[in-house]
Amino acid sequence: MSERANLSRSPSGGRGFSYEVIARRYRPRFFEEVVGQEAVSEALQQAIVQERLGHAYLFCGPRGVGKTSMARIFARALQCPEAKAGVPCDSCSTCERIFRGEDADVLELDGASHRGIDDIRELVQHVKYAPSSGPYRIFIIDEVHMLTREAFNSLLKTLEEPPAHVKFVFATTEPEKVLPTVMSRCQRCDFASIAPSDIVKRLAQICELEGASPEDGVLVRIADLARGGMRDSQSLLDQLLSFSGEGPTLEDLDRITGRISQARLRELVGVAEEGRTGELIPLLGEVLSRGTDPSVLLEQVVEYLREQLHQGVGSDWGDVEIERNLLAQEILQEARQRMRRIDRADIVLELALMRIGTLSDLVPLAELRRSLASAGGGAEGTLPSGGPGAPRRSAAVPSRSEETQRPVSVEKPAGSSSAPRVETPGARLRRGFEEKAEARVVVGKPATVVPGEDSADPKARLFEEVSGYSPIVARRLRQECQLLEEGGKLRLSLSPAAHKILTTEGQFALGRWKKSCQQEVEVIVDSRLSTESVETVSIASDEDSEPPEIVSRAAEIFRGDLIDGGQRSPRRQKATEARPEVLEGERE
Repeated sequence: MSERANLSRSPSGGRGFSYEVIARRYRPRFFEEVVGQEAVSEALQQAIVQERLGHAYLFCGPRGVGKTSMARIFARALQCPEAKAGVPCDSCSTCERIFRGEDADVLELDGASHRGIDDIRELVQHVKYAPSSGPYRIFIIDEVHMLTREAFNSLLKTLEEPPAHVKFVFATTEPEKVLPTVMSRCQRCDFASIAPSDIVKRLAQICELEGASPEDGVLVRIADLARGGMRDSQSLLDQLLSFSGEGPTLEDLDRITGRISQARLRELVGVAEEGRTGELIPLLGEVLSRGTDPSVLLEQVVEYLREQLHQGVGSDWGDVEIERNLLAQEILQEARQRMRRIDRADIVLELALMRIGTLSDLVPLAELRRSLASAGGGAEGTLPSGGPGAPRRSAAVPSRSEETQRPVSVEKPAGSSSAPRVETPGARLRRGFEEKAEARVVVGKPATVVPGEDSADPKARLFEEVSGYSPIVARRLRQECQLLEEGGKLRLSLSPAAHKILTTEGQFALGRWKKSCQQEVEVIVDSRLSTESVETVSIASDEDSEPPEIVSRAAEIFRGDLIDGGQRSPRRQKATEARPEVLEGERE
């Protein structure tokens, strides 16, 4: 911040003075004071020096990055009689009037409140009048994208051939809403978001002038919350100084923004990641009972996991830890979308944190293969049954439906010191159906093993490639594909849904797999491989098999009869024979 701006700042308060907020009190007065917009400042200054001025400029960028301030500085540089090399003197009456927005030759309009055709017609009437004191009449329209189409059209002719004494400066946060015919008549200047380091530096200068000594990390946190906007950061600093005085702390900042402390955040995320649901629910309830907004808390958790990921990638994190973190962030992103459609945001957040706890069961792919090989007595990398295909689950391929996400619980190899995991009847039944579905997807002659490859067969390599890209796509592919060798080439048959996903979202992985195969590969679509048809075949082909244990147990408890293959049980058959009218009614 320049010394001239420091000397010209308004009084901050006191008896007889009205308080002026920090954002206005420390508003830039010179091109070099607009933080983070050096390219735009230099371009405008050079245009003044070389007398290559356009008649209309369009300033585009996020809110609070200096668009309107730059427009006022540009107007002062054009109108100031003592300006040198495009720099206003900041001491004459013209500079002071323009800075306060009181100059008759510099007219500022808000496009949001003056958006109709009548407002623009009135502006056009002012265009024909000559300037009263300076060389130009300058019209600054903020949020110009809010003007109606009719208002834009009424401005087109004047904008295309304005009088020599007229300059237009438009500012907008949404340039895509500005009519192309208007944009083509303007010189566009793009304003970038301000870097957090530049925001921290400017806030430190303001704190020094205000006599405040914030705690370490406070200004950095404010810069992060401002999301690249200088005005937002200054408004938040102003609020913090009003709340805590000259020594603001991180705790004070968390209180005024509705965020929880870092210690409590670490505790909450740690409990969620470890899957301690019994502790998570009361802890989350305590946090929300203090008035914390669930959406704000979700943002805090996302930021915390992102920081964890950045630190972990540069340290000793493995693929499994990175995968867990990425999946956790995906769960929270899905929860963020659901919060916009559901009133009970606290329930959405609670379920998301509970789902993150299920990720603790993920294991490395190599360990999963060794476990399967030890359990089935086969070679490492093959299924226990010895059949074709890749392992059913892995750390990179968690089983996830649209609403729930259940990582696989892997049984420990023989001789392991830990106690075996108890599998519930529901999980056993679900696993049985998945095994049957997968067993019926791959029929016929399996593909030949390509020498020199680590994986057991080409299909296993395909699953590994796709798993590294997307676990969801890999899971769908595992259930709805068939790989056969015919005539010295590989034929990959896919269901319509799997083919659409693989050739669009997973095309990179598919291309890498094709290159790794030493045979010609043909990809075809086979509607018989859809999940629905697989389940139908699976159920129909097991008519004579014994029912699962949970089904038999349910029939015993409720004193019911099992119906297989659409056949009635003996008790049902006797009932219909005794009452033939019932059977006729059913047929009708």
